[in-house]
Amino acid sequence: MRKYLFFVVFLIPLVLGSEEEEVRVERGKPLVIEGNVSASRDKVYLIKTSSSAPVRVQSQVIWPDRQHPVVFMIRTENSVKSWRIPSKSSGNSSQYGGTLCRGSAGMKLIISTNSKENKEFQVKITIKDPEEIIMKAGQNNSKTALISPTNQQLFQFKFTGQREEQFLLKVTSKQENPVCSLVSVQPLENCPEDLYDEEKDMRYGDSTVFQTMLKVTAIVILKKDYPKGVNIVIRAKSSDSDCYLKTESHGVPVDRSMEVTISVEYLSEDPVLSTCAVLLFYSVIGLLGGGLSLFTYRTFGFEFDGKFKKQEVRLSSTHSLKSAMTKLKSSGSIAMNQFEYENHRDANPDEIVESPEERDSKGDELNQQNTTTNGVKLRFKEPSKFFWQNPLPPPDQSDAPTTGTQTTHNLLYNNVMRSRHPSENTETSGLKVKKIVTLDLTEILKKRANRKEVTVADMAVHYNKEYFPNFMRMRSELFLWLILLAGIYYTLPVFQLVYYYQETAIRSGNLDTCYYNYLCLYPWGPFADYGHVFSNVGYVISGLIFMAIVRKRSYKYDKLCSNPNLREEDLKMNHPKFTGVPETYGIFYALGAALTFEGVLSGCYHVCPTAVNFQFDTTFMYVISVLVFLKVYQFRHSDITQTAHLVFLVIGVALIVEVIGIFTSSEFFWIIFVTGYITFVIIFINQVYYNGTGPNLFQRVKSLLTGKCSESPTKVLYKKLVPTILILLVNIAMAVFFFYKRKPGVSRYILSIMMVNMVLYIIYYLSNKIYYRFRTNNWKPSEGLRILTCLYGVASLLFMAGAVFFFLKELKTSAGTPAESRNLNDSCYMLIFDNHDMWHFLSAAGLFYLFMFILTIEDYNMPQPRNTIPVF
Repeated sequence: MRKYLFFVVFLIPLVLGSEEEEVRVERGKPLVIEGNVSASRDKVYLIKTSSSAPVRVQSQVIWPDRQHPVVFMIRTENSVKSWRIPSKSSGNSSQYGGTLCRGSAGMKLIISTNSKENKEFQVKITIKDPEEIIMKAGQNNSKTALISPTNQQLFQFKFTGQREEQFLLKVTSKQENPVCSLVSVQPLENCPEDLYDEEKDMRYGDSTVFQTMLKVTAIVILKKDYPKGVNIVIRAKSSDSDCYLKTESHGVPVDRSMEVTISVEYLSEDPVLSTCAVLLFYSVIGLLGGGLSLFTYRTFGFEFDGKFKKQEVRLSSTHSLKSAMTKLKSSGSIAMNQFEYENHRDANPDEIVESPEERDSKGDELNQQNTTTNGVKLRFKEPSKFFWQNPLPPPDQSDAPTTGTQTTHNLLYNNVMRSRHPSENTETSGLKVKKIVTLDLTEILKKRANRKEVTVADMAVHYNKEYFPNFMRMRSELFLWLILLAGIYYTLPVFQLVYYYQETAIRSGNLDTCYYNYLCLYPWGPFADYGHVFSNVGYVISGLIFMAIVRKRSYKYDKLCSNPNLREEDLKMNHPKFTGVPETYGIFYALGAALTFEGVLSGCYHVCPTAVNFQFDTTFMYVISVLVFLKVYQFRHSDITQTAHLVFLVIGVALIVEVIGIFTSSEFFWIIFVTGYITFVIIFINQVYYNGTGPNLFQRVKSLLTGKCSESPTKVLYKKLVPTILILLVNIAMAVFFFYKRKPGVSRYILSIMMVNMVLYIIYYLSNKIYYRFRTNNWKPSEGLRILTCLYGVASLLFMAGAVFFFLKELKTSAGTPAESRNLNDSCYMLIFDNHDMWHFLSAAGLFYLFMFILTIEDYNMPQPRNTIPVF
């Protein structure tokens, strides 16, 4: 194509019969050519120069005419450049400026038009000093230039003498109303033959990369990609359509000119050292935590993961245990599981009963009574009370149900459970029955609904692995398996997709594909933005550590329950199997796995962030918020906690709505979204308010439509009425706000709904625990919080506050154009990590301590019979 263009250039003056005029230009002495052209006469100038330095050409037409533009063409030994004034892309501009990266001894300038009238023009040719366009690394070596659609600027950067392997090209503008511009980086060897410096072709060429720009653009230049150096071409675009979406362009100059500052900076931080520093930090914290845990446990019997001291009951005979129990009951002291055994100094070492309850700190000192039975000294703890609280009544005068000699199930639910023994098998049945247990669910619901105060025993009828293994599995263990399966099947295609996006952006050179913080971009290994990918390691490490802690706690609990010295026939309702809130660890394991997958998927999202794949970063946030709420709810509502497959179905529906919200933002969609949201909240509140025994919402709607009222009025639960109304009002306010804003994409809205309701329920739960612990009469010491639990809560709040502080400074946004997103870019905060990476680190720690807070929140209730623990 260029050969034919050369031929045309030589042929034009021959056909038109134009005379060639010879002119000369020297460095430091600009050449100004003035004249006029018409359809009958072109101008041809032979420009002589002895320099091969860059040449700046500026042209102007006095009276431009869009119907009859003036065409300029300049030819060097190796290249041809042409432009017209005015042009479609430049509007009515009468000027044009450009830089040729290299001049030659015999350049030819040809000026022509198809206008019958004379068109007056002026051309200024300047030999530039190479230092004027060659960039040097360092913030103090910046250059300024004026760009417009008709005024291109060219700069060069060479790696000669540079030890560093990577640099950051930074172009900024302080103009209040910036003009949409284009920045193109091309190999240095493109000059002069294949330099693409027009708006229509600046995106083309091998190894060319480009970005649109408003106020900021930044491009990482790697020495391995451009061994000789780069050409930097900057030009304002003819329209703002590619740059403005989230914001609007106001006050843009008529000539669309803008002053920019260009600099090339060192990328001094080392990704390897940053990686080692982060891993070393986590290793040190892990070693300190593990060492402190081991030291305090060995020295003070203090445990970080739960109140599980070794329950080694070394009694010489069963008679010794029975004698100790008899002595406790006859002394009128607290319940059997609220005492500590202490070995008498002169007692037989084999007759030792260690404490099932630990000391949280030296400050938690309680008054003690001492009784000695069979050489074993029994130490009783009296709970601390505040000055406004009345003394607790003796156990036989309290409002707690009498324990008797029955287990929790037999005590509360006589006549609702029927068990079939293997001896009932018949020869004709053909069935071999091990054990069949059936429940009268209607009777159970009546008992729950009619009780004056519902207790955990009422809500934990199915909590029996021997009778109902499948029921418990569906509401505990299955959560972990579904998390693992969903995580694996979700993560693999996600990683393939985002990595394809990244590779496509690199191959095509279109740096507008991925919404990075380009001012803190460190490529390393297979990742173009290594820092943002690696910073998610905090989620992975925190999730795995939490799962290990849960496994240890689960092991200790199983060991405690299976201790042969703690026999059910002796301890009855005080046996660990029948005390405390039901200990199920499936959701805790699922929380650890969800936190791990959040780190993996967030890392996948940051491989190449876009508006379309933002849901990858939020999916397991949905899961975490739902599971946290569900676990807190399960503590005292184990029977009516929803099954794992139903919970994940709800999350799946949320993801479907999220995907629809990516492609539409119509008013109809928002009406459906808000209506569904409020309906779901009402169903959810109805479930929590009535503890699963209230009127069915669909039956209530049916009765209203048919005119048939319910047979009996519904009981009003005044304790729950106020918080229920408050939660409903908060959700209605959020729904109104969402509908008012109606911003494209509902990911953040759905996440806000789940997170806010999770926090509201945790506050509601803690408020009830505090009320029962600190009320004046009949207060419950077991509803207090361990000092360690409070420390976990404070640590979670502090880390979350720090995370929110860093999160509030938005460094990019996929809701706007790439140019708008880069306006928010900022430099690194620490090493190769920016504010968003700090959000990753701190929020991972905050979530970890939140999980630990929830894991230990019911530790004081461990020794309490379930029929003494209230439900709220």
